[in-house]
Amino acid sequence: MKKLNFLLVIVILATVELNWPNFLNFFYCKPDLLLIFMVALVFYTDFKTALIFGILAGLVKDVFLPWAQAINTVCFSIFSYAVYRLSRQISTEEDYLLWAIVLVVALLNNFIIGLQSVTTGNIIPPGIFLRNLIIASVYTTALSPLIFKLTKKISS
Repeated sequence: MKKLNFLLVIVILATVELNWPNFLNFFYCKPDLLLIFMVALVFYTDFKTALIFGILAGLVKDVFLPWAQAINTVCFSIFSYAVYRLSRQISTEEDYLLWAIVLVVALLNNFIIGLQSVTTGNIIPPGIFLRNLIIASVYTTALSPLIFKLTKKISS
């Protein structure tokens, strides 16, 4: 039953991410809700479940959002494993550590997506690249407590 709830949350978060209200855009940046959910799954479920639903979240993002070459599926699976390994090395009981992990993962994800976009021939001015890198990552981190509470409630 929990796995069905996780699938339902992925569908809802993908829908919200696709239809994010314009008045909530911050400097034309949107938060990455599926990325937060993937990180939260690592902390509140076992690794196998987190990896499967992390890959599924990346696949949903690749299918419905305009990213080429399944970059989110690959990144989400790698980030799931990396966060799992990191969470076994440090104590993640403090909220600010969870936020720091989400910030680092969001920065890495936005950097990889930006580089992939540049290598496919899209010309992105440096200011826009940095805006997408920094502001979108901070916005994602700012919304992470909501998704963490939702994930914790579903997984318990």
